[in-house]
Amino acid sequence: MFDERDLGRGLMAVANRGMAAKAAAGLVVLGLAGLLMLAPFGGANTSQAACAPGVPGQPGLPFQPGQLRETQIGFAKLIDQVAVQRGLPGRATLIALMTALVESNLQNLTYGDLDSVGLFQQRPDAGWGTAKAITDDPPVYAINAFFGGKEAPDPPGLVDINGWPAMALGDVAQKVQVSAFPDRYATREGEARQIAAAAGIDLDRRGNPYAGRDGLPPGASVGDGTPDEETCGTSGGLESGQPVNGVWPEQAQSVTDPTGTGGLLTPRTAAWVEEAKKNLGALSMSCWDAHVWNPTSDHPRGKACDVMVGADSRRSAAARARGDEIANWAVKTAGTTGVHYVIWYGKIWSARRGTWIPYNGGGVYVPTDATGGHFDHVHVSMW
Repeated sequence: MFDERDLGRGLMAVANRGMAAKAAAGLVVLGLAGLLMLAPFGGANTSQAACAPGVPGQPGLPFQPGQLRETQIGFAKLIDQVAVQRGLPGRATLIALMTALVESNLQNLTYGDLDSVGLFQQRPDAGWGTAKAITDDPPVYAINAFFGGKEAPDPPGLVDINGWPAMALGDVAQKVQVSAFPDRYATREGEARQIAAAAGIDLDRRGNPYAGRDGLPPGASVGDGTPDEETCGTSGGLESGQPVNGVWPEQAQSVTDPTGTGGLLTPRTAAWVEEAKKNLGALSMSCWDAHVWNPTSDHPRGKACDVMVGADSRRSAAARARGDEIANWAVKTAGTTGVHYVIWYGKIWSARRGTWIPYNGGGVYVPTDATGGHFDHVHVSMW
């Protein structure tokens, strides 16, 4: 499992796998020395915010060119290959990539905390198998062990977790890893998606989330966890549909924003606000905004509204269900209200396309952030 010794692993990550063992041990010592320097400030109990920037588990890491990234892409392809062979959805691959990035920087390490080794830092003493099996090259055994199922070792893997498709990605990783630092997995989602894109991996691939397991959990179906059937708690998931055709002439901003911002909306946007209130009940909504950090936004043009759901929906089933309800209503009524596009829960829907696709932040927002990825509000833009 990930601990402060990963300061040492972060240094080792840049070394070629063929480097001499003596040099590798030296770098580990340097990592441990760094750990001892941190001891006066909390040691192993230090919070994530106090960790040195750039070590595994930190958010916002940039794309890493060179041999390290090529190695990571190679292991990502292998992880996805195993997932595809098992019939697992792309979401399973994403969680495995996030986990391996935190645990080993997505490398097949022969060392780690206590007896932890391999891509996922699995421990022989915890029942994951022998160190030789876990670090086999290629590490197919370790990948299958992470995914779990009837042929895997005793510790429960991904497919052994009831309802995992409805859980936040980082929470699923923690269910498998049982780490002392459970919040670190979610911080690597952006980098995992970046690597998956470079590897040509389809993270929206359909599949059976319990493939390889003896039977399905009560109430589960093979479709659980696929993009258009994704659920969370009582949420019904996101609905797509067909492209919405229509002619929507340009309108000037002429109506005082009914959400109280003091700005002006187009008549079409103001009408949408009133319809949303009639059909969706009480809403916490804000439309016009100067958006000085993003002048191309529809907000200062009076053509967009943000509807808050009250929490980060990755951690709240109620917030996810409410956001799904709002987003689905906006999509279903787009043909009569003039909705241009909707952004919600890390995805974007447009009238011209008629389907949901992953949202990458548009070069302005951090897609893994609660607000930047639109996990705490639904954005609706009008024509």
